[in-house]
Amino acid sequence: MDLETDRKILAGLYRQLRNDPTLDVPSLCAKAGLEPASVQQATELLVEIGLLPSTQPPCGTRAVTSIEKALNHLARQAEQSAVEWTQETVRLRKAIRLLTTELADQYQTQLSLAPAELIVGMARISEVLEDCTDLAQDEVLSMHPGPVVESRSKARLERNRRVLDRGVGMRTVHLTSTARLPHGLALLEEMQSTGVRVRLAPTIPFRLIVIDDVMAFTPSFDIEAEPTALVTRGPVITRLLRRVFEHCWQSAVELGAQAPPEQSANDGPLTSQQSCLLRLMNAGMKDEAVARELGVSIRTLRRLMTDLMEKLNAGTRFQAGVRAEQLGWLK
Repeated sequence: MDLETDRKILAGLYRQLRNDPTLDVPSLCAKAGLEPASVQQATELLVEIGLLPSTQPPCGTRAVTSIEKALNHLARQAEQSAVEWTQETVRLRKAIRLLTTELADQYQTQLSLAPAELIVGMARISEVLEDCTDLAQDEVLSMHPGPVVESRSKARLERNRRVLDRGVGMRTVHLTSTARLPHGLALLEEMQSTGVRVRLAPTIPFRLIVIDDVMAFTPSFDIEAEPTALVTRGPVITRLLRRVFEHCWQSAVELGAQAPPEQSANDGPLTSQQSCLLRLMNAGMKDEAVARELGVSIRTLRRLMTDLMEKLNAGTRFQAGVRAEQLGWLK
């Protein structure tokens, strides 16, 4: 029951009580044709708008307020609400001015410092990571070269949900081997079901989290030392790290997508020269060193590389290495 839809019931009940203040609930139910619960709700609404006082005398006679008095009561309430609203607005304006001033001071201080911060300790890393992801507005990118830590999976999923609920996009690249472990596959599938785009790659250069092209998070979990992480701010370094992520993203495959079939010996095997070239490229050797190792000129080496990349259907050397790993040619 509310004031708008049931105003006829409320007006009728008020008139009944005004004409006969001695009416009890059963009598009101009989006269108005209402259930006791409806009469009780209507009575409470009449008290709320001031037509019945909040306290009644101990005798059976009800005290019924005049409409003029009720109007005065509501007017005073409105005036009091306006005063409180004005006071709250002034308080909020002062708080906003204080926070704005503090934010400007912090920004000026950060400009004078190096755009990087080294943080140490798992607790501090988790704290900074929470703060970073809570600031995300557009997209959070991440790469994870190590195994999934099962004990931290729940916290990671909760953090992802908070980010996604704000409409922020998320993309992540994990090792292909992660999907071979039951708890790793379960985490990746749950992340994918909540809206995170998940891809797999056979190799990932380093752990990385990029937030909105303004902040990057590169933790280093050395088993023999206390965990450390580097937080870099500003678009210059962050955009460079984003390009690294995009390079790995383009070479990875979607979780659940059909993996490329392994190439058999009858399906165009590598020559001994191509196999040697592939391993030297994968070792990171420079072109001059590879050419000397193979005993060919730089021009011939580049032709061999072109033929090999066409065989692997790869556009870059990095993609060629990924494709070769998928086909088992680097084992």
